[in-house]
Amino acid sequence: MKRLYLITLEIVPLELGQTYGTLPSHLTLMSRFTTHLSLDELTNILEPLFVATTPIKLTFGETIALGPKQVTAHMVESSDERKLHEKLITALDASLVKYQYPQFIGPNHKPHVTARNGVLFPPNSFHYSRAAYLIKIVDHNRLVKAKYNLNGIER
Repeated sequence: MKRLYLITLEIVPLELGQTYGTLPSHLTLMSRFTTHLSLDELTNILEPLFVATTPIKLTFGETIALGPKQVTAHMVESSDERKLHEKLITALDASLVKYQYPQFIGPNHKPHVTARNGVLFPPNSFHYSRAAYLIKIVDHNRLVKAKYNLNGIER
């Protein structure tokens, strides 16, 4: 059975097992992908990458209107985020996942945090992300399936 997932970096902590209609502030590290892999199989692929990653410093740049929906987005600069995104591509490609939006993968990946009420990131401010989440998409909702602490995992 195909499952639809995405991977985010933590901005606002998410609750493991919680379902969200709209996710709180986050950075989409890997856009939506489908896979036949089970949660355990996917974790066996992802966990080593996150265990080997230290907290990632995200430096905020300009705030722009992004994408076809013209959402307000705080653009992010981080060579460490970019390296982790590339490692995820390599691992996921080897597992034969299918990207729902391949135009947002690799060189076209634009790290950003979509504006949410009450959460502002002025240019040149920064945030250390200390966790990543594997999120399953179910009926337009987002279910937090795993939290990967950078340097550890919780399930």
